[in-house]
Amino acid sequence: MNIDLSGKTAFVTGGSKGIGKAIAETLADCGANVGVLARGREELDATVAAINAKYPGRALAISGDVSSQDEIVDAVRETEERFGGLDLAVNNAGVTGDVGLLHETGADNWRRVMGINLDGVAYAMMAEIEAMLRAGTGSIVNIASVESHTIVRQFPAYVASKHALIGLTKATAFDYAGHGIRINTLSPGVIATPLTMADGQKAVTDRLAARIPLERLGTSKEIAASVAFLLSDLSGYTTGTDLVVDGAFLLRE
Repeated sequence: MNIDLSGKTAFVTGGSKGIGKAIAETLADCGANVGVLARGREELDATVAAINAKYPGRALAISGDVSSQDEIVDAVRETEERFGGLDLAVNNAGVTGDVGLLHETGADNWRRVMGINLDGVAYAMMAEIEAMLRAGTGSIVNIASVESHTIVRQFPAYVASKHALIGLTKATAFDYAGHGIRINTLSPGVIATPLTMADGQKAVTDRLAARIPLERLGTSKEIAASVAFLLSDLSGYTTGTDLVVDGAFLLRE
């Protein structure tokens, strides 16, 4: 059964590379128009240009920072105005922060991670939900992590932000269910992305990958396909839940 999002408009944060890029591309493949928000202009423009080369006019590049409420409100409004509404949203932007013990990484690292991973999602949802309330329907997926359910050593701010994101999603899913808006999280396992393979992070990725029962890293496309399912009417009775896509990572000994 194919996922058909024709005529829908989606908004994706952190959409210029890695999982976010794959999500934007997949939603366009399913027929949706896509507003793509990211901070890095060069990568953002390249991603949107590739989508538009395949599907002319289907993607919109928006440069902005999710930790700024003003910028995220403007980005959602720009997507609405360009495509005539907002039906779907994926809040994917996130950072791992610095590795180290809580007292070593300090307040600046804590605030930066929370500002993007938690505040940024809350700000985005405020704007997205306002748009969806006008339409009387909508579907939102917040990208969490397997670290929403366990811990990874020496990333306390990241772990805390992802645990909190599950709570935020459940609370809002309950509050807006009667308004026709579904809100879920998807928790990726260890996925091969520029973030996880970057210098300073790859050693952690390799250590975690060795413990995956499926014996491989996941791909961004696999995550994107699961996101498309959660956004679509195929999951129309699903809200307030978390879909774990991790190769059985959480079942390891």
